[in-house]
Amino acid sequence: MPASVTSDDGDENDFIVDIDEIQAHGVNAADITKLKSNGFYTVASVTAATRKILLKIKGFSEIKVEKIKEAVNKCSPTANGFITAAELGHQRKRCIRLSTGSKQFDSVLAGLVIHAVLPYNS
Repeated sequence: MPASVTSDDGDENDFIVDIDEIQAHGVNAADITKLKSNGFYTVASVTAATRKILLKIKGFSEIKVEKIKEAVNKCSPTANGFITAAELGHQRKRCIRLSTGSKQFDSVLAGLVIHAVLPYNS
């Protein structure tokens, strides 16, 4: 199961876009493979990465990184910079809340919330 897939429900996965989607915007498969081998499996992970981090990937030039960043922006589910409250509600449902085991310490931290897609291997 790929790291970017968390469930079979189509509505919930609308906000997680697999990195393979950028191929439709002019990024070749070899570059996508390099991104995956460096831990970038979703559009959001590449969006969050700085250009400096992407330039450290072997074979990536400034021009290539710029092209990848543009493709990622086109694939982003919030490419227009606006999401509805309903869409935000769907995103919040998918958050994982972690507890430290101590209610007092959790209240100090205000709870730990993970918005990332984590690989699960059983």
